[in-house]
Amino acid sequence: MIALDAVKVQVTPPGPGPNVAGLEPDGTWSRWWQVLIAAVGLLLTLPISLGIALATKLTSRGPVLYKGTRIGRNMAPFSIYKFRTLLVDAEQRIGARLLTPGDPLYTPIGRFLKRTKLDEIPQLLNVVRGDMNLVGPRPIRPVFLATSMREIQNYAARFIVRPGMTGLAQLRGGYFTHPRDKLRYDVLYIRNRNPILDVKLVMGTFVKLLNRWLTLGLLLLCIFLSATFLPALFRGPVEVALGGFHLSPFEAMGLVLIAAALARQIPAHRLYVYRTPTNWPMLAFVVFSIATAFASGETVPRMRDLAYFSGTGFLLFFLVVSGDMDASFARRATRVIALAAVAVALVGVLEVMLVTQGGDHIPQIASTLGSPVVLAAYLVLGLPLVLVELVCAEGREERDFWVACTTIVVIGVVLSQTRTSLIALWIACAVFTWRISRRTFRLVVGSALAFLSLMVLVGALKLSPSDLAQDWSRRVDVTETTIQTDLLTFRGLIGTEPGKGASSMVTVPGSDGGEPRQLRNDNMHLTLMLRTGLVGWGLMMWVIGAALAGMYFAMAAVTDRRLSLTLWAAFSSAIGFLVSMSNFNAFYNPSIQVLFWGLLGIGTAIATHAGGRRPGFNVIYRFGQGD
Repeated sequence: MIALDAVKVQVTPPGPGPNVAGLEPDGTWSRWWQVLIAAVGLLLTLPISLGIALATKLTSRGPVLYKGTRIGRNMAPFSIYKFRTLLVDAEQRIGARLLTPGDPLYTPIGRFLKRTKLDEIPQLLNVVRGDMNLVGPRPIRPVFLATSMREIQNYAARFIVRPGMTGLAQLRGGYFTHPRDKLRYDVLYIRNRNPILDVKLVMGTFVKLLNRWLTLGLLLLCIFLSATFLPALFRGPVEVALGGFHLSPFEAMGLVLIAAALARQIPAHRLYVYRTPTNWPMLAFVVFSIATAFASGETVPRMRDLAYFSGTGFLLFFLVVSGDMDASFARRATRVIALAAVAVALVGVLEVMLVTQGGDHIPQIASTLGSPVVLAAYLVLGLPLVLVELVCAEGREERDFWVACTTIVVIGVVLSQTRTSLIALWIACAVFTWRISRRTFRLVVGSALAFLSLMVLVGALKLSPSDLAQDWSRRVDVTETTIQTDLLTFRGLIGTEPGKGASSMVTVPGSDGGEPRQLRNDNMHLTLMLRTGLVGWGLMMWVIGAALAGMYFAMAAVTDRRLSLTLWAAFSSAIGFLVSMSNFNAFYNPSIQVLFWGLLGIGTAIATHAGGRRPGFNVIYRFGQGD
């Protein structure tokens, strides 16, 4: 994300050998700021630490923290703390050697903690206690001390200061750098150490870790999980007004990180995007929006709409497509989405159990998403991916687990008690099972029709004939009024209400000369027409239709069975989403927006990278003389 060379450490390269002469022992002049930073760091990383502790306890036997002996200042031993990344008896089995990347001694999450350096968070406690500094030579295991002292001249020079969590040797070298070379860097640091150098080394370490942490998969995971379980973050708590735009800090940070991650994919000599069926439709939507913004004189609201749809939809889509989509990445990504859908549905089921407490009335569930309608649309998008896991399950226990997960998600949609979402669920499942087997397709379609018919007869789930008639009448009134008053005009081609977001009220004439009624427009198709016009709505449907067509025609060329099923699941989810759009303003909900464009991106990425042809590029701009 940020080049390590951006943080320059002005020191001379290490010479042929260290010399203890002129080295000053560690003092207390820099301890105050290091202790302060360590204490603040412990507080800020407390949620991460709790998550790591829970994951460690659930995935392996033994304590959460590793407590080992290390050699510190003046060669005095001390106890260092880390999150445990190895099996309980690993240190005895390792002996006097370094770990290798393929070592079988790691816990299930140990390699991840070691690679991301998250296992070293507890060392902040060592800094507070006075055993270590933030910056200094790395402490060594006692088993290596005698050998290094015997084989490396003046090795004792590194022990006149406290060891550090990071240092010049770690920043310019690495884990497998020879101890002799590490000593040269350590001595060089001790000779030149001052507060400014310490700050530079801490910053340089942070940048290096950021490059390691901020992978495409981790970035997408953070965005997706935040939108799923903490959607309020995308609407506040503090919004910043900037040129007519209102962004929450989380949104602003997410857009910056997405743009930076995209830029990271760009070669040094050219700016390009993968050639996908959606490129021209998206470009047409952007050009149309810009042209109407200046032609109509409503520059700010129309540019705000363009920025919103591009930033939260198109940019996220291209971020997914720009990644290296292989079977492993697709499996991890879709499994996270499937498990998130199960978790959200399970929270909703528990919500019903807590609210009803044995009563007769079953309320609509909202789960973590705050709205039954949003919950149902979310689960409709996620269910085909749960079905992928069920179809690809290899053992009986795994198959039983995903059968239970499928049941929980379906129950979650039913308990949301939203009529349109039940239809969307039926359509999405029917489309998905049509490719799996005709027998399963007939079973799903038949049982769903029987269930819906039964609910209509008994009047459950708001499916009584009177409820259906009332809902249909309201939708017809809103649609007719919107078309007659706003869309059958010239401005209806470019949008009559740009920049108003999800707020959409329609004044419907009263029946038989009665008072006009204010009805909320909950149809995203109509809302999109009001914001961007009939032309803008047509272009957006072109974007989605082009992505669906690309997935459909690439299906036969994808040889990997799981990738092929994932591609079809994304296709099925998008079909169900088009139905759900008629029930609420879906594009203005962060949870649905992130999930839909992410799934559309995953499907397009599979079609692009695994569709049997080498991916092509649309070069936007060339820098220099690159090919």
